[in-house]
Amino acid sequence: MTAKAIIVGFLCSWTFAFCQNGSTTIEKTLVLTGKVTKVDSLSILPGSFSCYSNGMELPSGGFIFNYVTSTLEFPLPRFDTVRVVYTRLNANLTYTYQQFDSSMLQRKGLVNNFQIIDANTEIMDYFGGSDLAKKGSVSRGISFGNQQNLGINSTLNLELNGKLNDRLNVLASISDANIPIQPEGNTNRLQEFDQVFIQLYNDELKLIAGDFWLANPKGYFLNYRKRGQGITNQYTTDLGKGKVSLQTSAGLSKGKFQRQIIQGIENNQGPYRLRGTENEPFIVVLSGTEKIYLDGRLLERGQEFDYTIDYNTSELTFTAKNLITKDVRIVAEFQYSDQSYTRSLIQQNVSYESKNTVFYLNYYQEQDLKNQPLQLNISEENQFKLSQIGDSLSLATLNTLDSVGYFENQNLYKLIDSLGYDSVLVFTVHPDSARYRATFAKVGPNKGDYILEKTTAFGPVFRWVMPIGNQAQGDYSPVQRIITPKRRRFISMGVEQRIGEKYAITHEISGSEMAANLFSKKDLGNDWGLGSLTKISRKGNETSKGWKHQSSGELEFLSGNFNAIEPYRRVEFDRDWNVRGSSFSGQQWFAVVQHSIEHQAQGKALIRGQHYSIGQTYQAQRLYSEGNMKRRHFSAQWDASALNAVKGAVSTFVRHRANFAYEGKKMLVGFKDDQEFNRRDAVIGSNSLSYGFWDYQLYLENKDSSNRRVRLFLRDRIDYRPSINGFKSAAKGTSFGGESAIKGKKGNSFLGTVAWRKLSIVDSSLIQQSPDQSLVGRSEYNFRGFKGALAINSYYEISTGLEQKRSFIYLEVNAGQGTHTWIDYNSDGVKDLNEFELAAYIDQANFIRVFTPSNEYQKTYGTEFNQSFFWRPEILWGKKTGVLKYIAFFSNQFRLRSTRKFAQWNAPELLNPLNAEITNADLISSNYSLRNTLFFLRTSSKFNAQYEFNKTLNKTLLATGFDGRSLTFHSVQLRWNIVPSFSVKSEVQSGVKSSQVDYTTGRNFQISYRQGLTEVSYQPTTSMRIYGEFKMSNKENQPIYGVAELRAQEWSAGIKYNTKQKGSFQSDVKYLNLNYNGVNQGAVVFEMLESLQPGSNYTWSILWQRNLSKNLQLNLQYSGRKPANHGVIHNGGMELRAFF
Repeated sequence: MTAKAIIVGFLCSWTFAFCQNGSTTIEKTLVLTGKVTKVDSLSILPGSFSCYSNGMELPSGGFIFNYVTSTLEFPLPRFDTVRVVYTRLNANLTYTYQQFDSSMLQRKGLVNNFQIIDANTEIMDYFGGSDLAKKGSVSRGISFGNQQNLGINSTLNLELNGKLNDRLNVLASISDANIPIQPEGNTNRLQEFDQVFIQLYNDELKLIAGDFWLANPKGYFLNYRKRGQGITNQYTTDLGKGKVSLQTSAGLSKGKFQRQIIQGIENNQGPYRLRGTENEPFIVVLSGTEKIYLDGRLLERGQEFDYTIDYNTSELTFTAKNLITKDVRIVAEFQYSDQSYTRSLIQQNVSYESKNTVFYLNYYQEQDLKNQPLQLNISEENQFKLSQIGDSLSLATLNTLDSVGYFENQNLYKLIDSLGYDSVLVFTVHPDSARYRATFAKVGPNKGDYILEKTTAFGPVFRWVMPIGNQAQGDYSPVQRIITPKRRRFISMGVEQRIGEKYAITHEISGSEMAANLFSKKDLGNDWGLGSLTKISRKGNETSKGWKHQSSGELEFLSGNFNAIEPYRRVEFDRDWNVRGSSFSGQQWFAVVQHSIEHQAQGKALIRGQHYSIGQTYQAQRLYSEGNMKRRHFSAQWDASALNAVKGAVSTFVRHRANFAYEGKKMLVGFKDDQEFNRRDAVIGSNSLSYGFWDYQLYLENKDSSNRRVRLFLRDRIDYRPSINGFKSAAKGTSFGGESAIKGKKGNSFLGTVAWRKLSIVDSSLIQQSPDQSLVGRSEYNFRGFKGALAINSYYEISTGLEQKRSFIYLEVNAGQGTHTWIDYNSDGVKDLNEFELAAYIDQANFIRVFTPSNEYQKTYGTEFNQSFFWRPEILWGKKTGVLKYIAFFSNQFRLRSTRKFAQWNAPELLNPLNAEITNADLISSNYSLRNTLFFLRTSSKFNAQYEFNKTLNKTLLATGFDGRSLTFHSVQLRWNIVPSFSVKSEVQSGVKSSQVDYTTGRNFQISYRQGLTEVSYQPTTSMRIYGEFKMSNKENQPIYGVAELRAQEWSAGIKYNTKQKGSFQSDVKYLNLNYNGVNQGAVVFEMLESLQPGSNYTWSILWQRNLSKNLQLNLQYSGRKPANHGVIHNGGMELRAFF
C-alpha cells in the first residue's frame, strides 16, 4: 500500500478539530500613521480581511497584509484613513511567552494549532483549471490522555470561486463547523460566516444547494423574505417577444416570521425584548432579517446609526441618534429560529414579461412536520389530547411531570403528599428518591402552586406553597404550553397589462390556507381564504407649464379567513385606520381613488380618497394628502389625513405633519410639527380612549454639509387627554439638542449628537406617567498630527436603559471540550455554584458555563468611553540632536475602554470614566480596561525597556446578585540583545487580583502578588531558539477572606526549531516549587495554586509539525504534568491536515 493511500485512509477514518477558541467579526476605521499600521492586537483569520477607501473595496494587490502579526502595509502611501473588516481570532500567534497569570488568559495544555501558510508555497491543485480559485483545508485527528476519553474530531473548510467550463461558474462555501453564534448586530454590514452553500450559475441559470435567501416574487399579496436550507433554482430564458422566469425551491425553513409592536418607555433606550408569535420570551433572531420602524420610519442598523440588536438574546437597543420616549411607536419585523418542529419549505414562481404584459403565478408552502418535533416530547396520549382541541390553542397545555429515574447533573424531585395535597414535588439530590423531572412555566401571581426557591449549577429549583382558602399562592406550575404544528399555503396569480401609453390594468387573485393544528381534523372549514385586487391607472398629458397628471383607482377584497404569509400593507396601516389592537373580523373591502400632479422644478402634490370596511363591525372613510413644494428660498413638505369611522368603533382621527424651511446663504431655518387629534368615543369623558398631541420644533442648520454639518433644535410636545369638558393638556415634554459632523484635513474628524428632554405632568388625573428627565449623547473624535507622531481617538456615549439580570448554569461535556472544572469543596456530592473553577488544563475542562436569559431587568444610567493616545516622538525628532534627541527615546501608548451602568443618577460617578470600583453599590455592571505603556527605545533591536500600568474590571448583574473580578498591576520589562544570537529579558510585576461576588459564598478574595522573571535565550540561526527561564512569585490573600500565602519558584527551559519547507519542532519543560500556607479549599486556593499542588510540580510539552508534501501537514502534540502527591497526567493528539 502506498504512502498516499495510507494518508487518504487516515483522512477518511479519523477527525480532528483545531483548538480555535471563538472568533469575532470587527469593522473599524484606521488612521494610517506610517507605512505599516497595526490593525489588531490579536491575529486575524486568513481570508477574512477586506479594506475600503471612500466606500470602495481596495484590490488585494494594492496592499500587503500579515494575518499573523495583524499588520497592514501600503507600498505607496495613498490614503490617510481606510475602513477594514475582518474576523479576529482569540489568540495572538506571535506570542512565545506568558505575560500574566495563565489561569486568567488561557488553559494550560492547549497547543497553538493555527496553520500559517507561506504565500510562496505551491499548493496541489485538486480541482484543476487555473480559472478556479480555491482556499481551505480538511483535517482529521485524534486526542487522548489518561485523564480523558479518546476524542475524534474533524474540520472541513473550503471556498471555491471561478469557472467550471466556458458556460458554467461555481461559487461555494463548504464547512462542517457547527457555529452556535451569529454576527454581532452592531454594524451596518453583517459577515454571515455561518452560510454553507454551493452555487452554479451563468447568464440564465442559478442553482444553489445549501443555505439560501428567498425574496418577494412578483405580485401584491404574497410578501416574504426567508432564509432556507435546501435547494433553490432560478432560470430565465427568452420566449417569443418576452422573457420567462422560473424559480423553484425546496428544503427547510430556518426562520419564523413575527411582527411585534412595542410602545416606547420614557427615558429608556433599551434593550427591548423581542418575542415569538406564541409569546415565547427567549428566542434567537436570524441575523439580517429584521426591519425596525420608529414612528413608521425604517431605521438603519449600526452603532453609528439608529440601533443595535443582539440576535442571540433578541434584545433591541437604540443609539443616541434617536431619543426614546413614551410617545414613540416601535414596530419590529423579524425572522426567528423556532425550535418546536422541523419546518419544510416549498416555493415556486413563474412569470412572463413582455413590452406591455406581465403575468405571474406563485405558490408558497411552509409546514411543521408534526412527527419531527425538535425540543418537544409529545407522547401518543398527548397527541390524542391535541387532536381533540381543534383550533382552540389555549387548551394546548400539558403536564410536564416525568418519571425518569436518577440522573446526575440535573435538578430532580420526589413526589409526596403534604397537608392533604397529593402529588407535591420536592427537590432532592438523594439517588433513592430523586426520580422525577419537571419543567415549570410562569403562569402569573396566585395562579400556580410553586415559587422559585433558588438556583443551582443546573438551573432553577422550585418549592411548593400551600394554597390559602383554595387560592394558589405561587407563580409557577409544572405545565408546558405546547405549540401545535401548523401549515401555511399561499397561491397567487396576476396580470399587469399596459394599454397604449396612458392606461395600465392590474388584477390579482390569491388564496391562503392557515391550518392551526395539524394534529386535529376539527375546525377545518375556516382554514382557506381568498384575496383579490383590481387596479386601474392613467397617465395624463403634460401641460404647457410642465405639470404631469396621474390618476388611479383600486379595489381590494379579503375574505374573513384570509391570512397573508407576511404583512403586505404599510407598517402603520392599522394605526391610520384606528383598528390597531382591535378584534374586528369578517370580509374586508378596501377602495382607493387618487390623483397626483408633479412638476420637476416646483414639486408635487397628491390627494387620495379611501374606504375601508371589515364585515358588519367596522366602516370608515379617509381623505389623505401629501406633497412638497419649493419657491426660491422657501420649501415645504406635508402629509395630512382625516378619518371618519361611522360604524363599529366610531371615531374621528385628524392628523398632519409639516416641515417649512427658509434657505439663506449659509444657514437653513425651519419649523416642523406633528399634530393628531383622535376622538375614539361618541361621548368624551375621563374613561375615554381619545387623545391628542401637538409636537413642534424649530431647527437651525448650516447649508454646506459636505465637510462641516451642524444642526440645533428646540422641541416641545403637548399631550392632550379627554376630560368632562373636552380635551385638556395633560403633559408637556421639552427637549433640545443638536448634532455635528466635521471632517478636517488628514483624516481628522468629529461626530457628535446630544439631546435633553424634560417631561412635566400638567394634570396627573389625566395621565398615568411620572415626571422625568432624559439625556442621551454621543461624540467621536479622531486626530492625527505632527507628521503622524500623535494619534488620538475618542468615543463617548451616555444613555439610559435597562440591564438584564442573568443566570447561569453548568453543563457537562466531554473532557477537553469545556472551559470549567468541578471541585467538590464540601465533599457532599452536590455540584454547587461556588464549586466550579476555570480549568487550568485541558483534561480538567469537562463543564461549560452557559448564561441563561431572564425577564428581569433593572433601570440603569450608563456611559461608554473609549480613548486611545499614541505618542511617538521618534517620528519628529529621531534625527535631531540635543534634548529633542533624548526625548525621542521615549514613546507612550494609552488605551481606555469603559462601559459602566449605574442604578442611580449620580453625575460625578456617571460622567467620570475613571471611576470603576466594583465595590460601588450603585455600579450594576461594568466592563473596564485601562492600559498605559511607556516605552524606552521601543524600536531598538539592541536594548529597550517599558513600564506598564494595567487595570481591568468586570462586574455582571445576576438574578441572585452580582459577580465581579478585577486585576491591577504595574510591570517593568527590560530586553537586552548582548550579541545578535544571545539576549536577556527581565520583568518584575506587582499587582492585586480580586473577586467580589454576592450570589454565593466562598468565592471572595483579594490577592496581592509580586513576581520577577528572567529569561536567557540563545538563537544561533534564524531557525533555532533555545531558552531558559527563572520566575519567582509571592502571593498573599487579605486575611478577611481567608489566610493564604504562597511562595513559588519556577524553572523552565525550551527549544524551538523551524524549517521553511519541512516543518517545526518545539518543546519545553518546567519545574515549579510551591510553598503554600493557609486555607486548604475554596476558590482562593485554586486561584493561587493554578490547579497544581503544594510541593514539587513538573510540566512538559512537545509539538512536532511536519510537512509531508506541499499540501499535507502532520501535527503531533504531547503534554504532561506531575503535580505533587499525584500521578503523572498525560495528554496527546495527532492531526493530519490537507490544504486546497
